[in-house]
Formats: sequence, structure tokens, C-alpha cells
Amino acid sequence: MRVMSFYRTAIGKKVVVAVTGVVLFLFLILHMAGNLKVFAGPGVIDEYALHLRTIMEPIFGWAGVLWITRAVLLVCVVAHIVTVFLLIKQNKRARPQRYRRHHLQASTIAARLMQASGAVILIFVVLHILQFTTGDIQPAPVLFVEEDGHEMAEVYRNLHAAFSMWWVAAIYIFVMACICIHLYHGGWSFLQTLGLDNQDRNRGFRIWAWLLSFGLFVGFSSVPFCFWTGILPAPADHAADVSETH
Repeated sequence: MRVMSFYRTAIGKKVVVAVTGVVLFLFLILHMAGNLKVFAGPGVIDEYALHLRTIMEPIFGWAGVLWITRAVLLVCVVAHIVTVFLLIKQNKRARPQRYRRHHLQASTIAARLMQASGAVILIFVVLHILQFTTGDIQPAPVLFVEEDGHEMAEVYRNLHAAFSMWWVAAIYIFVMACICIHLYHGGWSFLQTLGLDNQDRNRGFRIWAWLLSFGLFVGFSSVPFCFWTGILPAPADHAADVSETH
């Protein structure tokens, strides 16, 4: 009950938002690192995708660890969104009087961007899963292969097929920009929640938050951009290049 009592406070909610935000941020770093393997070619990224499904397979079964990770991330996403919503309502009840105009401009632009970018990210996550995980949404045909009696998507071919369409690549790059904005403000808010903000350190903290968020934007956006522009070759072309080098 002490945990729930703490959660009902504004500080408790901020802690939950911060902790779940950190978990999701760490996932994004790992996810980006995995995505960048695409630059090593179809064999490397497809082998990486297979590895994710065979981690500790004798104990958890095919893709067991992957599904456990997805469940943890889902809990974090739900807890993050619900807690942010409750925190906004709680703050409105605590301060029913509107801010003056100059305070409104200075203090709520970032919050409005957080809410808007958060909504875009949520919609994107759902569509992203439906496109690349389940294959229910198919702007390009999703290709599957059999591995040890299990069906899994051909990662490189599917990424090339999807991001060769300019509008799909553009949507992904736009969403990555939203994630960048969200992470910048989220990282800054996390430091404030920890009570680390200080006039002597604030500029450095802002630079740190900007560099991390911009680095993720570049890392994630580079994949759709390079497929779109042809920098990353089609699977057959890449195979031909590899055979010539050998």
C-alpha cells in the first residue's frame, strides 16, 4: 500500500514516468544498434533477427525472450502513458487558475510538444508492429522464411521493399524527428525530477539531452533514408557485390 500511496503523489508519478522513460530510452539505443547492422548486409541483419529469436531457446522456447522483452516494454509504455495522463490531470486540479499569457508561452510549449509527439509516437508504434512484426499492414509485400520449423520475416528484403517507397521512408523519418523532440524534453525533465537541475549545470544538461536525442534520430533515420536514396542496395545487388569481392 505504501507503493500506491507514493504513486498517488505528484513525485511518485514523476518517478514512474522517469523510470519507464529510461527503460524505453535504453531499448531505443539497443534497437538502433540492431538496426544499424543493416549496413553490413542482408546476411548480418537477418542473422541478428534469428539470434533474437533463439536466445535461451531451450528454456524459453522459440522467440520466448523476445516476447518477454516485448511484454516488459508494453507494460512500460502503458505505465508511461497512463501516468503522464494522470499527472497532467493532477497538476490541473492543483492549479485551476490559468497561467498568464507570458507564462503560458514560456512554460507550456515544451509540454504541448511532449503531448503531441507522444501521441504521434504511440500511433507509430502500433503501425510499426502491424507492419514489420505481424504483417497485417503491408505497404509492400512482407516476405517470410522458414527457420527450424518457424516462420520469420526476411528483415533486409522487407526493409528494402518498404523504404524504397518515398512516403513510407518520409513517415518514418518524420516520426524519428518526433521521437527526438520527445526524448530531448523527456531527458531534461528526468534530470529535473532527480533534482539535478542547476543554473551552473543546466546548459550542459541541455546539450547532453540534445546530443543523445539527435544521435538516435540520425541512427534511426539513416536506415529509411539510405534505402530510399539507393545507398543501401537491393538484396540481389548486394549479393552480387559480395560475390564479386570473393
